[in-house]
Amino acid sequence: MQWTRPQSAARQAYEEKAFALYFAYEIPFPYIGVTLMALTCAWLMYGQVATHYIVVWLVTGGALSVLREVFVWHMKPKLERGEGYQAILWGFTLSSFLTGATWGMFTWMYFDAGRPLSLLMAGSVVAGLAGGTVTPVSIFLPAYYAAVLPTVLPFAIMLALVGTVEHSVLAGMTLVFLASTSGYAHVTNRLHRESMRLRFENQQLIADLGERRAAAEVASQTKSLFLAGVSHDLKQPIRAIGLYLGVLQHTEPAAQAVALASVVPKMEKALGELHGQVSRLLELSRLESGALQLHMEHVELQPVFAGLHALFGEQARNKGIRLHFATPRARRHAHVWADRRLLESILQNLISNAIKHTPAGAVYVGTRLRMDYPVGRQLCIEVRDSGTGIASHLQPQLFEAYRSFDDRQASESHGLGLAIAKAQATYLGCDIRLRSREGQGSTFTLCGIALAPT
Repeated sequence: MQWTRPQSAARQAYEEKAFALYFAYEIPFPYIGVTLMALTCAWLMYGQVATHYIVVWLVTGGALSVLREVFVWHMKPKLERGEGYQAILWGFTLSSFLTGATWGMFTWMYFDAGRPLSLLMAGSVVAGLAGGTVTPVSIFLPAYYAAVLPTVLPFAIMLALVGTVEHSVLAGMTLVFLASTSGYAHVTNRLHRESMRLRFENQQLIADLGERRAAAEVASQTKSLFLAGVSHDLKQPIRAIGLYLGVLQHTEPAAQAVALASVVPKMEKALGELHGQVSRLLELSRLESGALQLHMEHVELQPVFAGLHALFGEQARNKGIRLHFATPRARRHAHVWADRRLLESILQNLISNAIKHTPAGAVYVGTRLRMDYPVGRQLCIEVRDSGTGIASHLQPQLFEAYRSFDDRQASESHGLGLAIAKAQATYLGCDIRLRSREGQGSTFTLCGIALAPT
């Protein structure tokens, strides 16, 4: 349906729908005018053309009108279901061709080169039909040409076949009229399409604004809930520190040494929790603002894995979990091009979550290749655990900031850890994939890591 210029698939589908609905519901077929014209033409042919030909011609025209209405009536339920748009357009095109051919037959039957009145009447009918077709049918150019060509061309051909100069000139004038009418039809079609384009863009804009407004409202609501929760969690260590200071203030000087030994570690723990929460908030803020500066370098994975094993090994042993880091299978997969700090931070988040949500069993960290990524970015790092898993209905929201899930026990960070990891991965040109079944563990895969240039 591209008759003017290439269009987007969405706008083309919108035009197709609009034009089909126009043909089905908005074109008022001029039954009274067409019937009067057909009867007038039959009267003109009476005595010049055999009566049975006239009857067949009238019946054919009437039958085509009835079939058109039956076709539209049959298609309307499909249109209401959002189907059959192309069928309407091309069905209307076929109907236009058959109707045009019927009127063209009038010219073949009535044409008489020796009777000027015959030429005048035939030309008037042809011109009226061609001109009246432009506005309602030019919205779909195939339907316009299917109607106008079999109506006009028989008259021009028969004039040319007469062979006289006058008739040849009249035939040429008929073709000029056809060309000018068709040019006007193209202009009308362009206006129709421009109107459709504006309507489409307005609807897209309205829909986009509605989606943005809904997203903003959801974001505002979730951030408000998040801030309420975070403010509560920030108050907890601050309140604890205040209580510990109060204990020290009201402790007798002789017992302060003992009190300090008991209270200071607790104060340090509270300060650590406070520092961790503030650090996560600042990290997420930097990532969302786009202010983070990357320091890309050659990174050898084996030392990174060794450092992570040293960091989490004791925590895993204390829970009775086996923490295993696999050696990269090929030497060329052992070096990547990345920001070391970001890469380590992402893996720390994934491994920490895996250990936290694995009551017993193992956590595995290793590399693999994914062929659905571009060459040079097919390396992935996989963190697989045998833990509690994640319910399928929660997985789409897992990487969203300002959310926490009770079954993942994320109250310490309000779910910010995975949101931060996802944003950090985006900075590296990577993404994080999740595969999990409730009760059967989870696999987080950092994919699209760039291999170090050789």
